[in-house]
Amino acid sequence: MEKQKSPNNVPIINLPNKFPDHPTASNSPTVRPGGGWKAAIFIIFVEVAEQFASIGLSSNLIMYFTTVFHEPLGVAAKQVNNWVGVSAVFPLLGAFVADSLLGRFKTIIIASLIFFIGMMVLTVSATVVGDNQRKAVFFLGLYILSVGQGGHRPCVQTFAADQFDEESPEERKKKSSFFNWWYVGLVGGSTFAVFVVIYVQDNIGWGLSFGILAGVLAAAIILFLAGVKKYRRQVPVGSPLTRIAQVVVAAARKWRVDETRNGWRICYEEDNRAKNDAEGEHNLMTLARTNQFRILDKATLIDKEDEARKKRDPWRLSTVEEVEEVKLVVRLIPVWVSCLMFAVVQAQIHTFFTKQGSTMLRSVGPHFQLPPASLQGVVGLTILLTVLFYDRVFVPAARNFTGHHSGLPNPIN
Repeated sequence: MEKQKSPNNVPIINLPNKFPDHPTASNSPTVRPGGGWKAAIFIIFVEVAEQFASIGLSSNLIMYFTTVFHEPLGVAAKQVNNWVGVSAVFPLLGAFVADSLLGRFKTIIIASLIFFIGMMVLTVSATVVGDNQRKAVFFLGLYILSVGQGGHRPCVQTFAADQFDEESPEERKKKSSFFNWWYVGLVGGSTFAVFVVIYVQDNIGWGLSFGILAGVLAAAIILFLAGVKKYRRQVPVGSPLTRIAQVVVAAARKWRVDETRNGWRICYEEDNRAKNDAEGEHNLMTLARTNQFRILDKATLIDKEDEARKKRDPWRLSTVEEVEEVKLVVRLIPVWVSCLMFAVVQAQIHTFFTKQGSTMLRSVGPHFQLPPASLQGVVGLTILLTVLFYDRVFVPAARNFTGHHSGLPNPIN
């Protein structure tokens, strides 16, 4: 271990970097050059298709349970919410697999294929399977979709972000605009599904609607693979959940260690700082040490057992950078909690909102009746118009005023 002094005369220990699966942002290896809008446009298509299929299914699912399976309203709403809840949990596993093992590109392909298989199972259940086995096959396909969504949702947006280089001012500007159009694509796909697919479900047949959704997914997968040579891909860098767990465990193992009394040194960063100092460069830490949640700071204390080791044990000793990253996550917990009630309200849209809409007069002219679930399209149309105004009018005007590439700086940063 090499001992140094910081500008504030605080002892610093630079430890050899023995963990290549935890690269810094500056040295994350890029497997293939490319990226930019030419690559990102293919990723938009696969995400729009997934959203089109998800909304085309979930928006009217309660009507399928009550009209085809003849379930009571309360039971049907519970079934819908159970499926939505499971689908929201699987992305945690999908993100871990992508970050630790497969990488985002492979995870997206595998997840999209699983999603397509699930939709085909739903199509078969509605067209081929008899009444006695239809419900079991339908739920099998439904939860296969949840597995596919678990790998798809956490990877596609971050994979799209990989196509733009944050070090380039021009690409940062394009990235800001890209995600506005990304959201337009999602809302557009969702709104189109709410009006077109649901009309097919209510007036023509459920089997045909599920087949349409499966066909759109198949076309999106083919289109995504067509852009394979254009993508900028990152190798797996290790799951952030693992690093969070390492900091918590290291702090727990040293909860009795007193920094002031024993004068233990602090592990600030890896040996890349020592290398840069030797070359006459000064590499500032990305995150400064803070005084909040100081119990986690114990993970950075280097005691006698740490000094005796030739390698840093990440489950016993963390750098200040790693600890501060965990603190950032802890600070987001109040934001997450405040969103829970929004999720409760959002859950009503796919259940009781739709069922209540079925009791309304929905006639448009003498020969057309709006499906109850299509009333959800009002929300999508409002968002679509608002985002278009934001990207094409508000952001350029704000950019001229503030000079910030996004128009307005992010207050969270």
